[in-house]
Amino acid sequence: AWGLTTGPSPYFTSDLDIETKKPYLNFFRVPRNPSTTYLGLPDVYSEDFVRSVDEAAAAQMAPRRDDPYLLGYFVGNEPPWPERESELVDLILGGPASATQETLKEFLASEDTPEKRESFIHQAFEKYLEIVNEACRRHDPNHLNLGMRFGGQPPDYLLKMGRVFDVGSLNPYEDAPPEHLERAYKLIEHPIIFGEFQFGVPGDGLGGSLVQTASQEERAVAYQYYLENSASHPAFVGAAWFIGVDEPVTGRMDGENYNIGFVDVTDRPYPKLVEAAKRTHKRLFAVHSGQIAPATQKPRASELGTPSYRLSDSF
Repeated sequence: AWGLTTGPSPYFTSDLDIETKKPYLNFFRVPRNPSTTYLGLPDVYSEDFVRSVDEAAAAQMAPRRDDPYLLGYFVGNEPPWPERESELVDLILGGPASATQETLKEFLASEDTPEKRESFIHQAFEKYLEIVNEACRRHDPNHLNLGMRFGGQPPDYLLKMGRVFDVGSLNPYEDAPPEHLERAYKLIEHPIIFGEFQFGVPGDGLGGSLVQTASQEERAVAYQYYLENSASHPAFVGAAWFIGVDEPVTGRMDGENYNIGFVDVTDRPYPKLVEAAKRTHKRLFAVHSGQIAPATQKPRASELGTPSYRLSDSF
């Protein structure tokens, strides 16, 4: 009734038996050995990693390969190492023996420079994507590879790596993303989906979110402005709101307690946001096809400001 076109994603392995009669997106959870994984980058040159990825893809994807409601899989989230390549190299060299460490030492044997360190990490990440993508194609050739959900403002070289996916994926926590969307499209050269976006309001014991507005009314304005202006770009194919229900006042596992739900923790909808969503969703196809112009009213931001966007240390 609210015009949402996809349902919740069965993120965890325990959710694999959940059946839905609504289109949904899924998430391939790539296995990693914590002792040889740094800033989210696993031991990609290890035969054990290749084998574990294949086994995980068989377990997670094979049961759903013929599901007509599944659109595709995200294969990772917000790699934190870009522009921290030298730090990542130090972590690998200082860690326990691994296939990646051995390959790295050979790579740097003749010369250890910042440029060579960057080059190695980029090559290792491309190998990571190759291993994951091949496993996905092998165990589920019927659905889209929705890509690595790049967070923040990814550097150009990282966005170009997104060309190996069927769809480019971004998590753009911004007030208005079209300029960033155009840049990403030129580099990825694929349709773009937003893996996450949100607006919140600080108050009632909750933090505001990564992008804060002045009130619930302004959160509704922000939703329509953001989504319609994104949809006005020809490469835009959809966006996923994060998240359906407010986080607990006492915080989730990492303490985050944002007001970012369509409903609160007692299952009461935020009426202004819901009405804005219903209105926006009815207009999206006309906006996307250029029949009508996107909304021009911009939201007022919270006077408390917006917290700095920090990437996690795992993807």
